[in-house]
Amino acid sequence: MVSGLKVGMHLHPERGVDALLAEARAADEQGYDSVWLADHLMREPEDPDGGLDSFTLMTAVAAQTRKVRLAWGALNPSFRRPAILAKMLATLDRVSHGRVSCTLGAGSDKSEYAPYELEWIEDHDARIAYGREVALAFKQLWTHPAPERTTFEGTYVRIRDLAFNPAPYQQPHPPIWAAGNSEATQKLVKEYADGWMLLTRSDPRAVVEQARRAPDWPDRPLEIVAAAKVIAADTAAQADRLARSMYEATPAAVRLASFEAFARDAIVGTPETCAAALLDRRAWGLTYVRVTFPDAVQQAYFAKSVLPLVRDGERPTSA
Repeated sequence: MVSGLKVGMHLHPERGVDALLAEARAADEQGYDSVWLADHLMREPEDPDGGLDSFTLMTAVAAQTRKVRLAWGALNPSFRRPAILAKMLATLDRVSHGRVSCTLGAGSDKSEYAPYELEWIEDHDARIAYGREVALAFKQLWTHPAPERTTFEGTYVRIRDLAFNPAPYQQPHPPIWAAGNSEATQKLVKEYADGWMLLTRSDPRAVVEQARRAPDWPDRPLEIVAAAKVIAADTAAQADRLARSMYEATPAAVRLASFEAFARDAIVGTPETCAAALLDRRAWGLTYVRVTFPDAVQQAYFAKSVLPLVRDGERPTSA
């Protein structure tokens, strides 16, 4: 028997604050393990109601939920000064009674930086090195709170004689995940991370299996999460029609070139088929999937029909 798989759910700020909070409350009640937000500054530059700050939103989500963990896909460590971001995360961990997962990316959209007077590091591996120092500084601050004083001297991050507070709720500290697929990111996962979030839109199997075969792959417990687009219905024909309607409703600017490409990038079928495909990912080495839904109906259907099969952990034989 394959052990069960954790399932997180991506939230949708573009639907508006009230809709997002309703989505999060439902996820909390429906049994999802976590809720996730992206962390960007300029995703909807022409919309005066868009561009909601992900950290403020997550604090509101924490106040209106009780069980789901709170995660980002992924936090950009260069949007906020490291020691201040450490304080924000520790405070949210207190507010949520220990539900924060600190998933750190490297930043990829240069256009977000100059308008907000932020410094952009051009070299990808240098951005990874900056994120590494942020993560190590977080660990030092969170595990040596006031009245101790922390000094951290890195190439990019410098903290001097700081009596840091508050101490986070989780001990020794909230889990820190590294986000990305690159070799540089995988080195961070091996060095210090509690989890690894893959950013690939395609099948993650080859990336995960190759990484886990490395002789220096850590033997400590390590969460591995990848996104999964799941479209489930009572019959395969219904699921196919639903997938086609979703594809046609996708704006042309971000839509894949064909429905066939869209379908290859998704898990489409009956609850048993979808659960089996998700549990195959557990066999590859994933411990977590992050799903997204076009509306509340699909969110509720997945929670009722697919999630129990995934929780059971045994691949459905009728798939």
